[in-house]
Order: sequence, then C-alpha cells, then structure tokens
Amino acid sequence: MTKPGERQPATRPDRRHSCSFGSSALPEGCVTRGPARPDAILRRLLPRLIRRPLRSDRGSVSVELAIVTPLVLLIMLGFSEMYLYMRAVSSVEHTAFTIADSISQMSQVINDQTTSNSSNLGAIWNAAALVAAPSPLRAGGGVVVTSICDATTTPCGTAAAQWQSLTAMGTPQLYWQAQAPWTAKGMVTQETAKNLLPSTWPFRSGDSAIVVEVFYSYDPFSMTRGLWSAAPGTQTIYRRVYVRQRAGNALPLVAAS
Repeated sequence: MTKPGERQPATRPDRRHSCSFGSSALPEGCVTRGPARPDAILRRLLPRLIRRPLRSDRGSVSVELAIVTPLVLLIMLGFSEMYLYMRAVSSVEHTAFTIADSISQMSQVINDQTTSNSSNLGAIWNAAALVAAPSPLRAGGGVVVTSICDATTTPCGTAAAQWQSLTAMGTPQLYWQAQAPWTAKGMVTQETAKNLLPSTWPFRSGDSAIVVEVFYSYDPFSMTRGLWSAAPGTQTIYRRVYVRQRAGNALPLVAAS
C-alpha cells in the first residue's frame, strides 16, 4: 500500500495468467517461445548420446569374449594339430624301422599275401599296419620292400659277403621288390636301378641290403582349415630305412608252396 503522493511501482504482468493465447493481442511484457528447432535439439542431445556410451562399461565383457574366444580356439587347435602331425611322423618312422629290422632277421620271404606264415608278404603288410596304429596306414598309406644283392656275384645274391676282403667293392643290384596291395595311388618307390643305396653306403663284394619305404598321406590342417582357407593341403609323409641282411646272403623271395 502506497502513501499519498508516492508513485505506485510498476508491476510485471503475471505470465501464468496474463499471457493468454486465446486472445488475438498479447498483453505488454508477455513473451512467447515458439516450438524448438530440430537442429537445436540435436546439438543439445548429441554430446550426451556420445559421452554416455563412452562412460559406460556395460557390454565390455561381451566384446572382449567375442575377440578372445576365436584366438584361444585357434591356438588350441593349432597345438592339437601340431601334436597329431608329430605323432603321424613318429608313427611312420617307427613302422619303417621296425619292419626293416624284422625283415633283416629273415632267411627268406614267401610270395604269399596271406598271414599263415610270419615270412609271408601278407604277414609283413599286416605287421606294418598294426605297428603304424593309430595312423590308418591301410586307408592312406603304403609299404614297399626292396632286396639288394651284389651284381659281381654270379648269379646275383648267391654268394655271401667276403668280409676277409674288405677292399673288394661290390655293385648293388635290384634283387626283387614288392609293395603292399593296399598302397595308395601315387605312392611310388624311390628305389630305382640307379638309385638303390646312398653314395656313402659301404657296399662290399657279396654284400646285400634291405630297403623299407613307408608312405602315409596326412592332412596337417584338417581342424583349422575352416578358419584358414589358405592352409597347405594333404601331404605325404615318407621314410626310407636301409639295413643289412644279418644272415650275410641276399634275402630271396620264394614262391608260395
């Protein structure tokens, strides 16, 4: 309440009541705001939308799991395949040495594909498949046995080694050769008339030798091929073993009775 003679202060209109949008003219001092522009809304909200995911750690475990899991699986499969390949190589080597050692103790080999006699070719092939287990040698491998005699003896393979004359050199010659009937196609022996023994092999007059070759077809990347399309394909593991005939004479191949 003012005293007489005092100027009454100006009062601001109450916008809650004076700013009526129902009339055509707005009271003095009433300010209106139109609808917000979309670009202004985006400018205010966009920084919040960007900063919020950066500050949040929700879902980080899922992302890490999605990245790490394939790498761990690839490493585990790689170690498994490395072990299986080394086992396959060891199996082929063991088979070649075992069969060569067994044949070197025989006095003859019988040209018979059955297993009724331990000296039969069939028994030799069967023993090779058993020794190579768990590698399926029958399904993807092969075995070749070669007997070598001295060409300076007449006929070849009929004379024993002359150990008292160590300076007399012999000439290695192919006596006979046989391969397992289940040897896979493409697994060809490397024993030829001109390539029977290593150049460092001391082959004396009347000497003899046995050569055993073992083949095995193996895919070293069978498990990871789906993750690595450029991985090398199937390979042939090959081992060749040379031994001397313990009886002294060249090992003959006789016909089945």
